[in-house]
Amino acid sequence: MTILRTERLILRPVRTEDMPSFIAFYADPQVMSVRKYGVLDRETAQAHVQVMLDHWENHGYGMWVVTDISDGSFAGECGIRWQEDSPGDPDGPDIELSYGLSPLFRQRGLATEAARAVIDHARVGLKLGRIAAVARADNSISHRILEKLGMTLIWRSEGREPPLVKYALEFG
Repeated sequence: MTILRTERLILRPVRTEDMPSFIAFYADPQVMSVRKYGVLDRETAQAHVQVMLDHWENHGYGMWVVTDISDGSFAGECGIRWQEDSPGDPDGPDIELSYGLSPLFRQRGLATEAARAVIDHARVGLKLGRIAAVARADNSISHRILEKLGMTLIWRSEGREPPLVKYALEFG
């Protein structure tokens, strides 16, 4: 399984022993207030991590744990995963870029740095032709990150709570 390194981060595949970090991460209202799923209880968080583990096993790619290169501390998650249809999404299933960082790691360009490493791996290492990203419609910070990464807005949900947007990036 691939480990990605940037100037300030190490991204490594999710492991079973990451469960306690993810349970705390997904239970943090500050983290989850901008995420599509909202705060997750322990059981749902454990199931979510198991899905990530299974995704790596089934697809050979998935979500990475994002750690601070200087001290190895858990910063969050970033990766790509198979996305089933979102209700009302005319674009259909896609490979989705997803990321989320703990508040201590925000506002320093780290989400962009991690996502750029994942996109480069998707394009060069996995030879994917496209990736998409789905975000809450009210998460303007995430929208700016996706636009910095070269992604283009392609869809807005209608009548869904919370409202969502979808961005995509085609690789030449």
